[in-house]
Amino acid sequence: MRVRILAVLAFAALVAVLPSHAPAISPHPQPTHAARHTPLPPPVIYHGQASPLCDALARHIKPVIGMMMENDRTIGKSPPLFHRYDQALADVNQSGSDASSSTAERDLTLYHLEQLVGPLANNVLAMQRELEDSSVFVRNPQTDDERRLDAMRIELLKALATQAVSLDIINGYVQTQQLAQMQHEGLEGSNINAITHQDTTYSPNPATPNPLIAGHDQAGLSPNPYEIDPLSIPGIVGSVGNTPLSRLMAALQWVRQQTNERENVASHSIVEAANSCARRAATPPPHPR
Repeated sequence: MRVRILAVLAFAALVAVLPSHAPAISPHPQPTHAARHTPLPPPVIYHGQASPLCDALARHIKPVIGMMMENDRTIGKSPPLFHRYDQALADVNQSGSDASSSTAERDLTLYHLEQLVGPLANNVLAMQRELEDSSVFVRNPQTDDERRLDAMRIELLKALATQAVSLDIINGYVQTQQLAQMQHEGLEGSNINAITHQDTTYSPNPATPNPLIAGHDQAGLSPNPYEIDPLSIPGIVGSVGNTPLSRLMAALQWVRQQTNERENVASHSIVEAANSCARRAATPPPHPR
């Protein structure tokens, strides 16, 4: 929880302290009652330009943090859904083919799990596109600001890599369960057709594809250099979908903790950079225009 709070503070700090792109207007004291009708001199307008570091924080880093926090919230919805699905699946197996309510609960819960996949995948791809923009994050940094931006990019990519594993865990489980249902229902349909001699065709809905493979939005997007193989996560055996749910839940908890720790590292650098930009914005240029 503490590391999540730090990540929230990083985002709040960016919103609060990043300089705007509007020109700064020097303040003038309000006229007193005696001088109410005295004409005021025109305001002095200072024209400044945000540094590449501050501009990148406002235009690129801040949206990445927002999507990363949104993914954290979405991933956090999965554990209770996993437990609910496991219970509904047990009820279906115990009750047999007459367990219509349990079957409906199972299917609805799996549908809710599936609905987590799309938003997570979209954010993962969008964040990686932002962090791969070479016009913002120079691949051979020379200045201090460029080096700071590159360090923040690496820290965020590492956090993104663990978020992508959480996506793999959720999506892998959904795909496996959907495939199992398709096979089971297809087998039942074949038995019914054989008994009734009906020539019908069973057309199940396709299983959820891997959004990071089947999606077209990642065209031209290179793999995250810090990508993690889900099979290397403690607790996952054989494949994600075939890992017992208790072990899969433990693996997901481990990955979420890793994500929080990496977000915590990134938040320190980002808050420090945001405060630096706030200090720059508070100091007007020496000559008004």
